[in-house]
Amino acid sequence: MSLRQICGAAGAALVLGVGLPQAQTPPANPQAASPSAAAPAAQVRPDEVVATIDGEKYTAGRIQQLRGRVPPPFSQAVSRMNNKTFLKSYADLLTLARKAEKEKLDEQDPYKDQLAFLRMNFLAQSYLNSLSRKISVSQKELEQYYNEHKADYEEAGIKAIYVAFSPSAGKQPSVDPQAKKPLTEEQAKAKAESLIEELKKGADFEKVARENSDDASSAQKGGHIGSIKKNAPDIPADLKEAIFRLKPGEFTAPVRQPAGFYIFKLDSTRVVPYTEVASSIASLVQGQKMRAELDQILAAVKVTYDNEGFFSETPAATPAAKP
Repeated sequence: MSLRQICGAAGAALVLGVGLPQAQTPPANPQAASPSAAAPAAQVRPDEVVATIDGEKYTAGRIQQLRGRVPPPFSQAVSRMNNKTFLKSYADLLTLARKAEKEKLDEQDPYKDQLAFLRMNFLAQSYLNSLSRKISVSQKELEQYYNEHKADYEEAGIKAIYVAFSPSAGKQPSVDPQAKKPLTEEQAKAKAESLIEELKKGADFEKVARENSDDASSAQKGGHIGSIKKNAPDIPADLKEAIFRLKPGEFTAPVRQPAGFYIFKLDSTRVVPYTEVASSIASLVQGQKMRAELDQILAAVKVTYDNEGFFSETPAATPAAKP
């Protein structure tokens, strides 16, 4: 692959207008200069020639094709350009790429290796995209996965009381004497345990939450924090374990987290219907099949290490290559 092709495929920074130093003087009319403020492009046939770069004709269809093939992360910036700004940036990039090829920079170190790596990475990503498109998941597979993992789709409706603590509590004087003093971990645990005793005696959970919870948003709602799924990746495992062992109406012992103790009450449980999770299951199953396919491909790669010392965790410094 030539330097011109690599630069075109990679959507080099120059295309985005960041490859060259920018003038610091703002335009006289910022709105007129902004691509997003430009008038919509006139309607033309895809095969109509609309521009020429150094004698090479470009049709409207070809320009739209080039715009659509600029890969992330540059595609987002290109989408904000009007056609004229894009084509001028593309022409600048093309010109510099041709200059580089004329000087045979693509055959010199370190550019040669860098280009080879860019090409290798681009092709590898392209192959993964192609492989992903070939992997299909049937309705039967999705339903089978759901039925075999129903427990993962259990959902709990909960309330919570949060008692916060601070590692610096009591160590620094309060700036505002009237402000609520932070609790130490020991004090917070003792308070949480005293609230548990109140609840055991029949105190209303919502009332206790409103009066004692340090989570202001849920305290205003009587501790209501909505629902959580058993397979939610962003919920700590110990919290989920404590919640999902409860029966409706029961509450947990204080559950320690990095900055406070939680008391959870389980209001209800349900298994989320298949229709609500079908799309996420499809992504999950496709990802698993993709991983299995990729593992099989990469398992065939044979790598031998002829000098284990070189590949140790603390290898000796490698001598610098001679220029």
